[in-house]
Amino acid sequence: MNKKISVVLLLLLIPILILTHVSWAQKDNGLMFNVDGRDVDFVGIMKDKWRMTTNTCKTVKQLASEDPKLRMVETAIQSYSPPDSMHIKVIYVWTSGTWAVAEVEFEKLLPAVVPVKNIDTTATVVGDAIWSGQTVPWKSGPFIRAYLGQKSSDTPKDLLNCFELQTDSFK
Repeated sequence: MNKKISVVLLLLLIPILILTHVSWAQKDNGLMFNVDGRDVDFVGIMKDKWRMTTNTCKTVKQLASEDPKLRMVETAIQSYSPPDSMHIKVIYVWTSGTWAVAEVEFEKLLPAVVPVKNIDTTATVVGDAIWSGQTVPWKSGPFIRAYLGQKSSDTPKDLLNCFELQTDSFK
């Protein structure tokens, strides 16, 4: 077969082959791709990759389990909606200035991402901005960051952009 014909044929067949395996649909929360029957949040994946390459996270740190600030944040979350919030299985906390974002798994409640302000003094949960539940089929990180940014405009942008979800609930 002529080399030029082969190249033209290849260029025609590649898009056709891709389109037989990939489709997309506009959903309530944005564009969702479907690859061989499986939903893929391609836009969320790209947002997360872009965030990881463009952000410097010098002002954000993850607290160690023995850190007293982590204990303050944990106590604030436990006292927010007792009795079910008292039983925390897993907690990860990131801070920036006087703000924190905690990723929490409970024994009886859905997993949550909780913004907390004034961690140097009173450690107050920002109740209007708590994310609770799953994000499937959406990629958790970009979805939750957008939600927290909308609900709590006071939360430092570097904190929202730099915390990394750790639990299996959000992976």
